[in-house]
Amino acid sequence: MSKKNSTSFLRKSFFSFLIITIVIAVLLTIFLTITYLRSSISIINRYNHELIEHNNYSIKHLDDAAKKLGNALYSDKDIIQFINMKSNDEIVAILASKVIDKHFLTLQNIDSVYLYNTELNLFYSSRSGERRTASTFTDQAIVALLTDKTFVNEYSGRPIVTSVDTTTQSANIASYILFEPGVAASGLKNAIVVNIKTKALTDSIQAINGDDPDTKTSFLVVDSNGFILSQTLTPEFESNMNEVRALSQQADELDNSSNQIREIGGVSYLVSSSKSNANNWYIIGLTPVKETFKDVIRGSFISAVIVVVIIIICAVASLYLARRLNHPIQMLTKIINGELTSKNDTVVSKMDEIKYILSVFESMKEKNQELDKIIHDAGYAVKEDFLNALLSESKIDTRDTVLGKLNDIDLHYISTNQLCMCLIKIDNYSKFASMNSKKERSALRYAIVNIATELAANYGRYEIFSSEPDKFVVLMDCSTVTEYKVLQEKVEQFLREVQSNTLHYLRISLSMAYSTMFQGLEHLPSMHNNMKDSILLKMNFGHGAIITPFMMDEINSDNFHIPAKKEEQLVEKVLEGNYESAASIYQTISPMLYQYSYNEIVNCIVHLIYSIYSSVLSKMPAVKESQDLTLQQFLRGIQNAEVTADIDSVMDKFLQKLCDKVGMIRNTSNSNDHLIQRVIGIVEQEFSNTELCLSFIAEKLRLSSNYIGQIFKTAYGQSIAQYIFDTRMKKLDEYMRNTQLPLMSIIEKVGLERNNYFYTRFKKHFGMSLSEYRLQLGQDMDHESDMKVL
Repeated sequence: MSKKNSTSFLRKSFFSFLIITIVIAVLLTIFLTITYLRSSISIINRYNHELIEHNNYSIKHLDDAAKKLGNALYSDKDIIQFINMKSNDEIVAILASKVIDKHFLTLQNIDSVYLYNTELNLFYSSRSGERRTASTFTDQAIVALLTDKTFVNEYSGRPIVTSVDTTTQSANIASYILFEPGVAASGLKNAIVVNIKTKALTDSIQAINGDDPDTKTSFLVVDSNGFILSQTLTPEFESNMNEVRALSQQADELDNSSNQIREIGGVSYLVSSSKSNANNWYIIGLTPVKETFKDVIRGSFISAVIVVVIIIICAVASLYLARRLNHPIQMLTKIINGELTSKNDTVVSKMDEIKYILSVFESMKEKNQELDKIIHDAGYAVKEDFLNALLSESKIDTRDTVLGKLNDIDLHYISTNQLCMCLIKIDNYSKFASMNSKKERSALRYAIVNIATELAANYGRYEIFSSEPDKFVVLMDCSTVTEYKVLQEKVEQFLREVQSNTLHYLRISLSMAYSTMFQGLEHLPSMHNNMKDSILLKMNFGHGAIITPFMMDEINSDNFHIPAKKEEQLVEKVLEGNYESAASIYQTISPMLYQYSYNEIVNCIVHLIYSIYSSVLSKMPAVKESQDLTLQQFLRGIQNAEVTADIDSVMDKFLQKLCDKVGMIRNTSNSNDHLIQRVIGIVEQEFSNTELCLSFIAEKLRLSSNYIGQIFKTAYGQSIAQYIFDTRMKKLDEYMRNTQLPLMSIIEKVGLERNNYFYTRFKKHFGMSLSEYRLQLGQDMDHESDMKVL
């Protein structure tokens, strides 16, 4: 079997190496072929479009030449005399013909010129020199156009193809008609017709291709009616003129096309087309596909040969590598199966990697127990997540699905039997989290679950799992309990054992709460929320408490209001810097407060801290400069408080630091600080007095107003007048937010006068008008206020 396995491995490794090299080589060949093919098409298209642009230039050149000739003839008096003569004059005709002949000396691409005199209905042709009336003139197609009033009125100036060979659908002449301004009585116009040779349109392409005798590209110039004006064709293409004529009739379908393949006479051509010229003539380039891809096919064949050679080389290399890799694998297989007891094989002894693999294999048996443990832990994690989902209020699955999962993890009794829920909380969790790393916390939590699980085995069926970082849930099967008192004794005994063992072995204190009996999965979320509310009662009962369902009745659920007089006395003592008296007053408040619920206690303490701090700050702004005295610090302490002792500790530190700061400010040897505090005190007391100003304060303090103003501005960075105004604005804001007093009464209470200057300064201070400010507060503007602000 070892030989069979090793041979299989050899075969698989060989073919793996070989397939990878073949795939890489084939993909590379395909990529290069496609790239070369696209490059060839792009080059041919670019070449064709360059020739087409040359042709467009030829069209423009002929167009300009014809129009310049016509304009030159119109500027000659002999020509004008001919087309306007009233009677047939031989001399005038001769002079006109000489003028035309003179111009023909420099124009090779002009076939002939016609002159038309509407008065005499007379035509002159420079080709034959004839002068005849319209009915006898040789070119009757031109006659029909020049004597057609509709054509004369609608002619756009583009060249006209009139003489078409119906057999070949080609024309050698294109005519430019230049009408003399003005209209004769007959409704017709005198005209000069310049006939150009259309063959000149492809002369430039023939000149370019003349340098390349192997060129295989053909070109056609076709007008908008599908008539071939000019062409330069390869010999192969000339043998399929019927197909050429059919292609010219489809010129509008090829407009601006590129990389379009057409089959003509059994041969596929790459077709390019353009109509970007003033005459709207189609210029079509056709290149045989086989010429386009000839080099590509040759290159692909060479690449295929190279790929075959590479594959052969890679096959030999793959076989060599597979054999080299197979030998140590074969030795390992024999050693593992016990067929080769010696581990000092020549190959094995020379390869550190193989020796390492053997040592790892030997240690795998020792790891099996650890693997079993990991599997057990993973199952516990899945169970924990599922049970926590049941405790949440969101729907996780259908009831049938939930019941199926409960059966799978042997917890079906949760859906059918009466249950009791217990909630276990780690005491002083903020300290616990700060003293232990994340990994240590996880290990300790796991240890708590293990202790509870081992103890629960003596009390029937329990399920214990972690629900939050500091909380655990216990679901107890109560199907065998008939009296609640028996259940209560059983649950409390279990919880006390968990507490004592956890404290003894882990040095961790736990608080606990348990519920009454309930039945049904639908009650799990609400019961869990009740338990989280119940555990908060440890605020009243301390760490290590076991909260029963009846303890909630002992808590006052009403709202608590700190006596206003007590609060004023507390603020007064803090302003005196008397910590002992302040702490004594707080001790008379706290016993009354701790008879209420957790939320009420926290709300009242937060309100008290903020009220004390705000009152002191209003009297002594310098308190704000203290770096070790911030509201956030103490509010965070209240948030982390779990028992009344924690709140007492936070309040004690708050009162002590605040009194120390007030005492330092009051006892400072710096007279300027004391003077500034007196100024601030006067402003706080007298802000409603309209006469309050720097002079008023100086008179009260019996000091120079300049001296007081300079010291205050140095300390606060603003004048006393500005400070008075800011204080009044602050008071105005408080009245408007917290009272329903009329605006006029509020303005009077803060010592301001209602005038335009008030509204200007109000907008500058608050960044919005008074109307906008009151709308922001959700207040209605009275009519008078609206008028003032507007």
